[in-house]
Amino acid sequence: MEPRVRDNIEKLIHAIGECRQEIEERGKKRAHAIRTYDMKLAIALATLRNAEFYELAGQKYKSPPVSIAEKIAKGIVSQEREAMELAESGYKACISNLEALKAQLNGYQSIFRHLE
Repeated sequence: MEPRVRDNIEKLIHAIGECRQEIEERGKKRAHAIRTYDMKLAIALATLRNAEFYELAGQKYKSPPVSIAEKIAKGIVSQEREAMELAESGYKACISNLEALKAQLNGYQSIFRHLE
């Protein structure tokens, strides 16, 4: 049984390494999505405030009151917000996967210690 436990430990260590790389990649995608959203939101707000037209869901907006300008701008960049949220959830899912792999590894290491 010991070789099987050792093999599982090695597989988990390899999976943890892959997961760490995936977290790094997803972290970069997350940062890019946040940057894109923030930039597009700022552009939409500036455009609305500078009396240029924006169309959202068939409605045209020009110089809306400050109280609703941000809500309109958020609607304009809703696709970027969706991309940002998806990137965030993917990043968090990878971190959860890493924690689960670490827990499995700890379990196999405990078994291995008792078998020795």
